[in-house]
Amino acid sequence: MKSVYVLLALLMVAVLSLAACAPADSGASVDAAEEVQAGEPALVDEEVGAEEAAAEAGDGFAWDEAYITEVPPILMREPYFEIFGQSQEPVPYYYEEAVKLAGHSCGATTGAWTITRKALEALYPDGEIPVRGQIAVEAPGAEDEWFVGVFGEIITFVTGAAPKTGFIGAEFGKANDLFVRQNKMVYSEEPTGEQPPMREWIFTRLDTGARVGVRFNLAVITPLATEERQAMGVKMAMGQATPEEAADYYQYWNDRARFVLENADTLDGFFTVTVYE
Repeated sequence: MKSVYVLLALLMVAVLSLAACAPADSGASVDAAEEVQAGEPALVDEEVGAEEAAAEAGDGFAWDEAYITEVPPILMREPYFEIFGQSQEPVPYYYEEAVKLAGHSCGATTGAWTITRKALEALYPDGEIPVRGQIAVEAPGAEDEWFVGVFGEIITFVTGAAPKTGFIGAEFGKANDLFVRQNKMVYSEEPTGEQPPMREWIFTRLDTGARVGVRFNLAVITPLATEERQAMGVKMAMGQATPEEAADYYQYWNDRARFVLENADTLDGFFTVTVYE
């Protein structure tokens, strides 16, 4: 769809350029407009770059924090895409999409993303592509307990394992359980009261029965979330922070997210993966 918008933008630029340069009695602008309506390609000044065309098409968005787009994607197979002829290739799921889902990037968002990545790497070793709908997840608490539901939404986004709100599968699910997404993310009925380092997300691969648990100890994330930082968060939310305070808070907040991404595979005790027989 983005390419369609860009093409339309380029065609409109061509029409306007020809109209501006042609003599009043030449009819050049009319001819150019007719070419566009007929679907004929129009000449575009070579100096009009892709970025300018994208901006003209309203697609000039960019994150202020570059790391959000630098996280390697998680590749998944989606059986629905395959049976509907929409894609037969592994589909990349990007961290920036999870950020849009959660509403922001933070230590918890990066943590949920990394929990998912590590579980899938253990369940599908040697480069095998994980399959959406082939994974069930047991959450370590109730949906509204702590940030459990926030983690769960990101895990659902990648794996397809949904709670009771998920797609039941209709006729597809009756033929093949891969197409059932409902109740493959299971939350506790009551809060467990466990502290974050003890909260273990259990992922099960439904075709083989392989199970792995992943724990995330976010208490080691730096910079630390001190009472002073929390007070500044309140000040930010109320719009009372100075520009200098806001800049410092931006740095603090995003440094915590970067810490998770940069240390997830090297810091002992940060993420613990347990393979169950």
